[in-house]
Amino acid sequence: MRQNTNTALHTAAFLVVILCSVASAQDSSAILGVLEDNPGHSAGDPHYRSVRVVFYKQREKWEAFPSNCPNQECLKSILAKYPKDMAWTVAFDGKILGSLESRAPKEFDFYSTVGQQTITSNAKVPTVGEPSESFAGFLGVPVYRPLIANSQPFYADPERWKRAESPADILSRVRHRFREKFRKVSNCANPETNVEQPWQYEDGNIKVLSSYSSVKGWWVVQVELDPYRCDGPSDVAFVDQWFVISPNSTVRFLGSAMWLVDAGDYDNDGRSEIVFSINDYNRGGYKLFYDDFSKSATFEFGYH
Repeated sequence: MRQNTNTALHTAAFLVVILCSVASAQDSSAILGVLEDNPGHSAGDPHYRSVRVVFYKQREKWEAFPSNCPNQECLKSILAKYPKDMAWTVAFDGKILGSLESRAPKEFDFYSTVGQQTITSNAKVPTVGEPSESFAGFLGVPVYRPLIANSQPFYADPERWKRAESPADILSRVRHRFREKFRKVSNCANPETNVEQPWQYEDGNIKVLSSYSSVKGWWVVQVELDPYRCDGPSDVAFVDQWFVISPNSTVRFLGSAMWLVDAGDYDNDGRSEIVFSINDYNRGGYKLFYDDFSKSATFEFGYH
């Protein structure tokens, strides 16, 4: 009996070690960063490249690193919650572009630099295309396209997300959902009179800005209400709006004031994650959607 008891204890201890090892492996899985091109903080300062640490995978859930600080004390204290040194695989559109190493600063100097690490490797920093205001965000200065950086060598996009033209039935469903969300909209006759009145917009006023599809039959569509004829800040309905359409044609609102950065299986679970850049007034950051858009994580910061 004593021998059986000892065997059971050894077996239990072995299982505990295995379970702890598995939990540890899950806890230390992928960390996502974004390789950014940043304008200088003052007039005349040159652009600089950095990797902003944004998301991490903990067991079955993606989490965002702390980001939206209300004061300088917060900027100083949250630095300890970020990794100090990182090695990255940089990719775009399911293809590897290179590798980088980065290091955390002594402190985050500005609200808009939270999470940014200095590139320490000597390898050429990857770029895609030319600098453009399309990637500029709130600052409005042409920059290179942001690229996903992963602490793990995972970058393939098994769902093969590609830009595609929305079929008529998809667009009709999106416009119907848009009307459900924005039942009452105000607009002006022209900027000179600048008097808002109820506006009965038509389907043709809901313009498609971009759309993407996957081999699994999912769609994401970005639309914008146009034209806005007032002189001043626009109604929220006139900001670009994103909708996701499932393979069974269910349409859900996804978010507004953002653009699609990239898609990839960043945790190697066989399914692609989708990363958007937040593009709003005095607001930047990233949103990650996963598990067929049923879950998300948001990394957000202000500029001042």
